[in-house]
Amino acid sequence: MTAPSNADRQAARLERRLRALAARPEQTPTGPAPDAFRVATWNVNSVRSRLEGVERLLDRTLPDVLCLQETRAKELPEGARRALEQRGYHVAHAGDGGHNGVAIAARRALDAVELPEDFAAEPLAREARLIAATVAGDVPIRVASVYVPHGRTPGHWHYEYKLEFLRELALQARRWLQGGEHLVIAGDLNVAATDSDVFHPDAFVGLTHVTPAERGAFAELLGTGLVDVDVARWGPQARRFTWWNHGIGYPRNLGMRIDVIAADAALSQRLTTTWIDHEERGADRPSDHAALLADFALPV
Repeated sequence: MTAPSNADRQAARLERRLRALAARPEQTPTGPAPDAFRVATWNVNSVRSRLEGVERLLDRTLPDVLCLQETRAKELPEGARRALEQRGYHVAHAGDGGHNGVAIAARRALDAVELPEDFAAEPLAREARLIAATVAGDVPIRVASVYVPHGRTPGHWHYEYKLEFLRELALQARRWLQGGEHLVIAGDLNVAATDSDVFHPDAFVGLTHVTPAERGAFAELLGTGLVDVDVARWGPQARRFTWWNHGIGYPRNLGMRIDVIAADAALSQRLTTTWIDHEERGADRPSDHAALLADFALPV
């Protein structure tokens, strides 16, 4: 059998890209999900800059829980808190004034909030990258919003910090799961788990996000008993990206899947579908990330 030519491979890549672009409206949620428990996660790349987008997302999709990353605020801005509370959300936020900052907003009460300083492991406590709370209800759900360090370049101290953070996050997830509550970890994991999670592996040779160590650490996190629900719904080769660099990346679908919602095995059995919000990603002055949403059948 003759191996495909370079032109054939390029044509196949273009066809995959065009299919992905055509599928974007079908991936985008158009309204609320009244018969589901909906979890959303979004790296907003500054909550001040993206506040109107957050408001539009909430009004259009009405998630029961919204996890935010990269709020870039030491304290949640008053305008953002007011917008969330006016829509009936309870809010917990952790920030340090840098490019970090994580938050959880829920339409049910939040209990047992854990801020970065509450975690014993130094990598989890070092910066405002992890916040957790129990979403109240007949069946409580422990939710964690996480912003994993970027890593910069393999071998850099920040890369080692990233691996340490992921290892400690896996240990913390195991502790949460041992507590018996449902668990959802949602956020920007900064790891593309497989080559299908990047637009082309050749573009990432020698870079972070795709190294065996990072992928192994991500697999260790899932190995605690968590399920990557987007993969569970669409399969490991769906090429459903959630991040694109500003510029030509988004219109050409030169992206990565680095935003994740992971749920415990029992909760994941109630998954109905997942969404990627291209409406806000395609808006003016967007974040470089799209929001990821997951719907679980009620009651949960």
